[in-house]
Amino acid sequence: MACATTAAFASRILSRAHPPVLRRSAAFPFRPSSASSIGYRSDVSARSAVSPRLATARGPTVATSGARARVAAARPACPCPPLPRARSSLIPHAAQDATKTKGSVETHTDMSDDAPKTLKHAADRYGGVIVDPACLPDDIEIFADSLHASVVAWKEQGVRGVWLQIPITQAHLVGAAASAEFEFHHAEKTHVMMTRWLPGALEENHLPPNASHQVGIGAFVVNGEGKILLVQEKRGPAAASSRPNFWKLPTGLVEQGEDVPDAATREVFEETGVNTEFVSVLGIRHGHNAPFGKSDLFFLCALKIKDGQTTHPISVQEAELAAAEWRDAKDAFESEHIEKGSHMDHMYALCAAHAKGEYDGMGFQALPAGFGREGTVVTYSNAKS
Repeated sequence: MACATTAAFASRILSRAHPPVLRRSAAFPFRPSSASSIGYRSDVSARSAVSPRLATARGPTVATSGARARVAAARPACPCPPLPRARSSLIPHAAQDATKTKGSVETHTDMSDDAPKTLKHAADRYGGVIVDPACLPDDIEIFADSLHASVVAWKEQGVRGVWLQIPITQAHLVGAAASAEFEFHHAEKTHVMMTRWLPGALEENHLPPNASHQVGIGAFVVNGEGKILLVQEKRGPAAASSRPNFWKLPTGLVEQGEDVPDAATREVFEETGVNTEFVSVLGIRHGHNAPFGKSDLFFLCALKIKDGQTTHPISVQEAELAAAEWRDAKDAFESEHIEKGSHMDHMYALCAAHAKGEYDGMGFQALPAGFGREGTVVTYSNAKS
């Protein structure tokens, strides 16, 4: 009976076709939102953010660990390339052509040759300016004088916000900028971004804050025998050393510029060596009090072994995992470490329903960004047409 049940379970999984490519319909008028990474406050700033075990890499919200770097160097590149689509321009560059905007070029009006020159900059689309980091003077005194002259000129021109990026090679300029009432906005591996709201107390500061969210994924993968791909963590609150019977789904963080489907398949490959394809988003968790004061978005994704295969050997990422195995569903769904009625209990119920063919989850489609912008944005829904 057990064998028959397992076989039936596996048959349902293998018979599940990849979700159809979704198309725009009148019933689902997809409308990409409009926001700017360097502009003025929109409803929310949500990009992938940092993890406490990761060191900053390509941005303030993107990170990689030394362990992952070593594993990546030792393991061949993931044979499952990112899903093909043009990179989104939904969040456009804020800088405009400096020659077309008042006050956006170097200004020396009413200044002698010996007077401080304003810093080279470009106007953004919201009445502010973005200082050119490649043209910052290296001398602290010259920089401070030029910054002061620039602020005076920008105030006269009605400029609102100033974005000042200081490269790590010129970190000695940060103190002078802070003395000129510039505040920290965020830090990258290569630079720090500082801002100043020129209207001061006369108008509420509308400069957008730093990214507010980190984005994570969990992957639900089933093989031809109906067994689930589960892992044991080497470190952290779910570590096998403290919870030897805790088998969980592979999880990880979405990197900057990465789509959720790509992140899910990448994390599974990095941690277990299993090549997979994205099927659907089964559920989304939104929480707060994540590391470094951020909020958290977590996408639970259903994947299937790539190219219709029924099984796949496992190669454990020893730097991060204690173990990875194809195991019975009860090892996850009936775990003593998952509290009944908790959010993960609900998430696992979605996985079980998906495995039985009772729940599809949300598919995705790459839609044009619109509004005259190039590229596409990934949209998730359960629309069928």
